[in-house]
Amino acid sequence: MTGHVVLPAPTKVKAHPFMVWGERVEPDGDPRILEYPNGAKSAIPRLTPALVERLENPPTDLAETPLQEIVAYLNRIGHLWNNEEYARRRLYVRELKRMHGYSQQMADAEADLISATLRAHAQLHDMVAVELGHRQIMDRWIPREDAEVRAYPRGRSVHILPGNVPYSTTVSLIRALLTKNTSVLKYAAGEPATAVALAQSFTDLDPTHPVTRSVSAVFWERDSELGRQLLGSADVICAWGGAEAVNAAYRNCSSEAIVVPYGPRRSFTVVGKDADMARATRGIAHDASMYEQRACFSTHQVFTDAEPEEFADLLQKELERYEEMLPRTSVTADEAAQAAMEVAAQQFLGQRVRTGSWGSILIADPAGVSELPSARTVFVHPVADLAEVSQWVDPTVQTIGLAPWSLHEQLRHELARRGACRFVEAGLSPFFRLGGSHDGLQPLQMMTRMVAVEAPRLNYGKGMVVPIDQSEFLEHRRLRDLLM
Repeated sequence: MTGHVVLPAPTKVKAHPFMVWGERVEPDGDPRILEYPNGAKSAIPRLTPALVERLENPPTDLAETPLQEIVAYLNRIGHLWNNEEYARRRLYVRELKRMHGYSQQMADAEADLISATLRAHAQLHDMVAVELGHRQIMDRWIPREDAEVRAYPRGRSVHILPGNVPYSTTVSLIRALLTKNTSVLKYAAGEPATAVALAQSFTDLDPTHPVTRSVSAVFWERDSELGRQLLGSADVICAWGGAEAVNAAYRNCSSEAIVVPYGPRRSFTVVGKDADMARATRGIAHDASMYEQRACFSTHQVFTDAEPEEFADLLQKELERYEEMLPRTSVTADEAAQAAMEVAAQQFLGQRVRTGSWGSILIADPAGVSELPSARTVFVHPVADLAEVSQWVDPTVQTIGLAPWSLHEQLRHELARRGACRFVEAGLSPFFRLGGSHDGLQPLQMMTRMVAVEAPRLNYGKGMVVPIDQSEFLEHRRLRDLLM
């Protein structure tokens, strides 16, 4: 078996607080115990009616806080995280290793990514400009043809966060803050570290700042009635993860609420025989190693018209290189079993299989693949013509990596028409570019209300040569004269 099944962790139970609008809520005499796949445990508070009432009534809102102040505050938090001696960062790295079995390199990379994202002040302003039309639209009225428009927050956002990619918490929270929504971060049972660490780092800098007072990090069980109440009172729900998480958001939201769904999705790579194979296989190894293929953007399959054994030789060398550069995160017993079963199934079918401590490569017909395991398991699918790839694309496909990059010109229209959301050069799947979409959405648009002040009667309007007087139009049948 190629995956690393973790050894039991120390049985000591660590206490983790909730963060409620900038204040710590410690586990009481009857804490909820979270147990992680490697055996580590944490004691957390239980959600109570009193806590729900507090969560439904934020002490502040961000509507009157200038966007530049929100971005500047995030930048200052990011500089804290950029310091490897910052206590909150050091504890976070330690917790990723304890809870998830992350290697030191992977845990450091996650903390570095949080820091870089928070410090990207220019890009955060640009995100608003790209998705909402103007970087100042959250703060003032922007002229737009015959109207002035301004974006307003929807109100209180609830985030159902995933356990597979810690960085998703940072992304989800930043989108809420840029649109001035208050945030209740409902972390996954297997990943409390990021939401709590971010909320605590806000209090480290300024416990009274509006950003600090607009963020909470809590947990509730899937079948919790109090959790359903919080979802039902939310103005916008960001639902990450599997179908159950997304469906729960739709089931429990109010009729006025907006649900922003992220997942479940799958991703793959297409490699042409004329690609720079060294660069292509290195990129695929990266896309299959980050988060051990647990992310929606992770590459699991490679379709190629190149000679498959030669391609697999190169890919194996790069996966071996990544085993040293980014040591593997411990996998759960279920993940290890799923990967082992798929390897055995493909061997039984007579497919060509290579496996080792670096992962697995299975050269197989895509029609014979029943599961897409994690643990750096990559399927190589030989095809006579790259146009055949289209039959394996549907709306569950998120990201398609390409090598050489010129392939996007011949493939993107048909693959997009069939459901693909995103095209990147092989090796860039985990890196989301400014201006791109997320699962086919522009999330900031869904997290705001666009309000318009339209021009008065005496403004003729674009393309018109008469005042807009509706009564006169009706009385004298002048609707035909609107455009002259």
